[in-house]
Amino acid sequence: FLGVWAASVADALNGQLPANRGFLAWVDNRSRQESAGAAARLGPPAGAAPTLVTTARFTDRIGVSVVEALEIRLAAAVVLFVTPDNKADSDAALAFAVRAAGFMSGGAGVVIVDALPGPASWATHLHSLTGVYPIARRPRGTDAPILVVHPSVQEGAERFVVWHHAVAPGFPLPTVPVPVRGAMHLKLDLEATYAEACRNSRLPE
Repeated sequence: FLGVWAASVADALNGQLPANRGFLAWVDNRSRQESAGAAARLGPPAGAAPTLVTTARFTDRIGVSVVEALEIRLAAAVVLFVTPDNKADSDAALAFAVRAAGFMSGGAGVVIVDALPGPASWATHLHSLTGVYPIARRPRGTDAPILVVHPSVQEGAERFVVWHHAVAPGFPLPTVPVPVRGAMHLKLDLEATYAEACRNSRLPE
């Protein structure tokens, strides 16, 4: 379902992107098994033996990237959906947070949507990495957290401008800004894209 929702989000963002600006929103979905399989097919490089081999934790990734289509497809904004695998254990939550923090530190606007049950343990890791999710802002109980981060430079000061949402069950999801690095702000109606994904999946809204 999250993959179908991601496709609805990509369509909504592409509908707002001007054709002459060279941006494209595309679905970026990959399962943990696909990532691990790709790593296994590559195998180790030839030459000197590695200095260390340690455990790894590949994770699911479901989301939408807004990329500069005419350049080398660097992500200028991303919408990241938290998956069940991202909540499976602390290592998976940390891996998700590291990925989100990497986009933020690179100047890309980031929207995180966590519509799944269970604690948002990724938020603790993300705050340790970036400072964007203080404990007082984290949702309680069954509220769904949605986070928007706009990397910004104001009068020479580098900042993360942050919007926090905690959506209670039964309440509509918000419309949030999607900051596209160096270009524009898009709007993402999460409730409308969720409803469309439900229709496309033939699920009750």
